[in-house]
Amino acid sequence: MNPRRIEKVLSAHRVIDDGDMLLWRALPVHGQPSLGPFVFLDHYRHHSRRGIGDKPHPHAGIEVISYLLDGSVEHRDSVGFRDRLGPGDAQWIRAGRGMLHAEQPAGGRHGLQLWTSLPPSMKFAEPAYASFRAADIPEIRKPGAVVRVLAGKVDDTIGPMRNATPTVFSYVRLDAGARVDLEIAADQLGFYVTEGRIEGADGAKLTSGALAVSGSGTTVSLAATPDGPAGVAVLGGDRVEGELVFAGPFVMDTPEHAEQAQRDFLSGKMGRLDGVPF
Repeated sequence: MNPRRIEKVLSAHRVIDDGDMLLWRALPVHGQPSLGPFVFLDHYRHHSRRGIGDKPHPHAGIEVISYLLDGSVEHRDSVGFRDRLGPGDAQWIRAGRGMLHAEQPAGGRHGLQLWTSLPPSMKFAEPAYASFRAADIPEIRKPGAVVRVLAGKVDDTIGPMRNATPTVFSYVRLDAGARVDLEIAADQLGFYVTEGRIEGADGAKLTSGALAVSGSGTTVSLAATPDGPAGVAVLGGDRVEGELVFAGPFVMDTPEHAEQAQRDFLSGKMGRLDGVPF
């Protein structure tokens, strides 16, 4: 075993907390603009049918990954894809040169939305879409732990999601007091706590909203504290290629490409949805 040690722990920003919706943003945060190819991580819960992205909005230069822990949502976009996701389902969108989409929740939801930055050569790739049903996402079962592998390789299990660059994304549920060791080869790796508390190798306890960045190695160890179960998203992979230029829903590699994405959106080159952009 070559264990990865926690190098730093970052706290997600509480972006919305209004009694209905609670939204934490764990990436980007000060001092950590990315983790592997991931440049954005939102963790949300809400009770009503109000969503975060329920109005048509564009994306470009990224892959959008959604993982629904609870609830359901209907997806539609300017390319013509329509879909409905339920508990445990995942969604992948290669926005590339740009597309518009909207997500209408059927009710309360709990989930994660993440973005990975496309490499410079693919910033203007054609949009693509895929979804993965809970029953089709492979699981690793160990004493007190269930690991769902969505992308990349964990132990000997490979996830169904195919990203532009090597990417690892899995979700781990731990019973109270349970511990799991996972073999993961990735350039950069970390984990985000969605529920409960995780105990680090140094005895530090990480609660919901904590993003831990691991050092080099090949083994990740996760342990839930004895006072209750825990949920953890493990994510990472190859580092971002090129520069990161954030322009709202667009993540490009140069200011000129960010300006081009904005022009393409306003001119309708990304398509239209419910009258947007006009």
